[in-house]
Amino acid sequence: MIFIKRHKKTIFMLVLFIIVFIGGIFLKDLLMPNDDSAAYGTRLEDIKNHPIDEEVYTKMKADLASNSNVLEITHRLQGRTVNIILTVDDKATYQDATKIGDTILGFFSEDTKGYYTIQIFVVKKNKELNNFPIIGIKGPKSSKLSWTPERKITVKEEEGDSDEE
Repeated sequence: MIFIKRHKKTIFMLVLFIIVFIGGIFLKDLLMPNDDSAAYGTRLEDIKNHPIDEEVYTKMKADLASNSNVLEITHRLQGRTVNIILTVDDKATYQDATKIGDTILGFFSEDTKGYYTIQIFVVKKNKELNNFPIIGIKGPKSSKLSWTPERKITVKEEEGDSDEE
């Protein structure tokens, strides 16, 4: 009892520290999301039933390599979204790019098209040509790609001529 009377302030501070520490843990759990859960929650539970074989991308790249407008194709699967980045020649038109995008869509199975969102980003090598990038997107419930509207070039090409007439 004498010990408690002598160290009353120290014991009080220790008990207060423990209460604040435990309260901080509860507050963190209340305000912060659970670190153990996936970013997509339960939306990806059945993704294993809808795999995309790497061979699809290999065939796509091999087939489009013969197209003179296509310079590079990269892909990335993020959750239930397939992102395809297509770099085209500076002379490629909006119609050329959308036709290539529709061709890309044909490489995927109906199961894949019905499960994933497919986004195709088309960019030109020359970033100064501001009628690009264009984006085509197809959701799981849609049947075709929906494209950004066609824009006119407002910045001149390096040679001094432009596509505007």
